[in-house]
Amino acid sequence: MIHPTFEDIKKARENLRDISIQHWIQDDLFTWKWWLMLVAAIIPWLIWIKFHDKKRTFEIMCYGLIWAMIACITDVLGADMILWGYPDKLLPTVPPLLPADITVIPVSFMFIYQYAKTFRTYLLLSLILSAIFAYIIEFLFIKMGMFALHKWTHTYSFIGFFILSIVVYTLIKKLTPKV
Repeated sequence: MIHPTFEDIKKARENLRDISIQHWIQDDLFTWKWWLMLVAAIIPWLIWIKFHDKKRTFEIMCYGLIWAMIACITDVLGADMILWGYPDKLLPTVPPLLPADITVIPVSFMFIYQYAKTFRTYLLLSLILSAIFAYIIEFLFIKMGMFALHKWTHTYSFIGFFILSIVVYTLIKKLTPKV
């Protein structure tokens, strides 16, 4: 059995980095998929800036930042474990799907958090949004060749989105001072 050293791992990662950058420059940069990801990384935040509850900016932004942090960590872990992958990227670095992780997912859930007046409504809307992300958005991204499932299913994603929505909601409610 071969025992790789840290230096072996470092060399393999350097090779992977170089191949990833080369692939990104040749196959991703400035393609229609790249432009779609760029727009997806910017537009939701512009919409949020215009339509968010200005009195609750800090609370809603904290909620969204927690979502973004968890989405980035989970995405890096899942892609690194080869549970899923992204043939196309906005940037040749991690997180693998930056526009979804720091924009589309958190901003979408931020609007649910903002507009849901009760926890029950929040749960229902989170359930619906989780299903949309897992069964519709992921499916479309697979069809467009921008997402690939390896050892993962849409149902796992659905469960993950929904559980995370409950975790983030609970966490932000515990952290937010009562006024």
